[in-house]
Amino acid sequence: MDKKDFEELFNQTRRDKAYIYHNRKNKLVLTNNIVKLALVFFFFYYDLEKRLFEFINNDYWFSIKLLFFLCIILFIFYILSTYIEYFSIYQLRRKFSLSAQSTKDWLQDKVKSFLLTFVLTYGFSVLFLYLTSKYPNNWWIFITIILSIFIILLNYLLPVLILPLFYSLKSYPEGELKDRLMKTFDKLDIEIEDIYEINLSSKITSANAAVIGMGNTRKILLSDNLKDRFSDDEIEAILCHEIGHHVNNDIYKNLFIEPIIIAITSFIIYQTWPYLLDLFGYLEMNPIVTLPALFILWGILYAIFTPLQLYLSRKYEIRADQFAFKIIDDPMDLGRVFAKLADDSLSRLEYSWWEKIYKASHPSIKSRIYEAKDFKNDETT
Repeated sequence: MDKKDFEELFNQTRRDKAYIYHNRKNKLVLTNNIVKLALVFFFFYYDLEKRLFEFINNDYWFSIKLLFFLCIILFIFYILSTYIEYFSIYQLRRKFSLSAQSTKDWLQDKVKSFLLTFVLTYGFSVLFLYLTSKYPNNWWIFITIILSIFIILLNYLLPVLILPLFYSLKSYPEGELKDRLMKTFDKLDIEIEDIYEINLSSKITSANAAVIGMGNTRKILLSDNLKDRFSDDEIEAILCHEIGHHVNNDIYKNLFIEPIIIAITSFIIYQTWPYLLDLFGYLEMNPIVTLPALFILWGILYAIFTPLQLYLSRKYEIRADQFAFKIIDDPMDLGRVFAKLADDSLSRLEYSWWEKIYKASHPSIKSRIYEAKDFKNDETT
């Protein structure tokens, strides 16, 4: 594929917009991160976690103290981060017509996210405090086992418990297109209960698809706005890509990696935690006070594995693409899908080196289109 043929796949106006959008977005993300780092520094520099605990340290039960402590910290964090995001990323996405949410709907999602985060944070905190007091020398082993089981359970419940909090799912509309898509499963000898439509258009203006869940909760999702921009051939190509994830068991591969990351992270914290308690002056204090430092340290250590997780994710996507290329009549149907998705979402066509390391969960649009073209050429020669 020469440069001219490649460029003809795209809308030049959207490409120009994408360039402007990402320049502004990168500046906003950098500014937001600097502000958040400054807030974290301010929080620990002025010992606000200790002052907060002193403020709530009355004759409450331990669980009530923990509840108040976490609720206040998370509430303040969410208020500040929501305020920052609203006047930066949200407004930018609205300006470039990438968000379909009203301010009210966006804030409602933020409230749901806060409540979900609080429940998970509270549960993790109770687990950590109990295990470190009961098994001071082996807590990291127990927490690895329990969190690994929890992640498996979370993946299993995602389609039926968590996703419905933010999106609605329904059986894909009956008709010629669905009949054609279901025949694809028959052709591949794959048994599946149904194809589901997710109301993605209620949140964003671009289309997407996904495979989520495990076992009898596994679902293949196609967004409700696919039919507006994509032909039946292209929608079938998208489905085949998602079937590739299903056939390759990519969800289970991720679940195999997670316990390893959790084990390494918790072991490092186990080794360094006594020194951090001394450094922050926590040795003689209630263990509840240590939780903000724990969350920061856990986040930093977990982020170290982000490049590895992104690298594996890109490999999974490449294999799913290759699977689809073999099934569909014209591999460039999927190539055209990538081009349309890039235009709709104002995505970059290539990554810089730092984006590839720290942000890119998928191969670049450019590389995927060229792979589709090369596969087609190999098939015809």
